[in-house]
Amino acid sequence: MDHIFAQNVFETSLGTLPYPLISDWHKKTVKKYHVFKEKDEVAQRSCFLINKKGELVYKNEEFEAGNQEHYDRVYEECNLLG
Repeated sequence: MDHIFAQNVFETSLGTLPYPLISDWHKKTVKKYHVFKEKDEVAQRSCFLINKKGELVYKNEEFEAGNQEHYDRVYEECNLLG
């Protein structure tokens, strides 16, 4: 839900990525995936992986930025995508 300019700065700080980062400024996607917190107008930190066919293949709706196991699991799932 970050503004596109903030997203661009974040993406630049990561270096070259093999995939695009997206912004959900209008909150359509977070609502579709049921991770929007209406009360606070923020998204619940989450991770979704979509394959090339557009299918949801992995989700973690309680992603913790300080939890290395959550990152490891995402990397494992990414490797399964090929």
